[in-house]
Amino acid sequence: MALLAQPGVAAALIQGPDLAAQVLFTPLLAIWSIWVGIGVSVRVSDLRVAQQVGLLASLPPVFVIMLIALNVIPSSPVLAFAAAVLLLVLDLAGWRFTARLFDRERLITGTR
Repeated sequence: MALLAQPGVAAALIQGPDLAAQVLFTPLLAIWSIWVGIGVSVRVSDLRVAQQVGLLASLPPVFVIMLIALNVIPSSPVLAFAAAVLLLVLDLAGWRFTARLFDRERLITGTR
């Protein structure tokens, strides 16, 4: 972006705190949504229902991000660190929870 955009636009879009938040929170939120999707898919037999329920279950982090972006919740380094730790704990808990629910035999044979 710095090479192709005008200098004023590139300087406005590339800022340290925003870039750090993207690098830190994008993988954590992606992992969260993957574990939620897997957990819902394991429990629901219909693919469309699993997609819809998985999407609804992934909305709470989006609402928190919107509240921070709209300055309803003031952002700070302490909040960013606490949110990153919370997401990491939720990601690890999701991994352990969905690993117990996942049935490899059902995946291969298609039966319960």
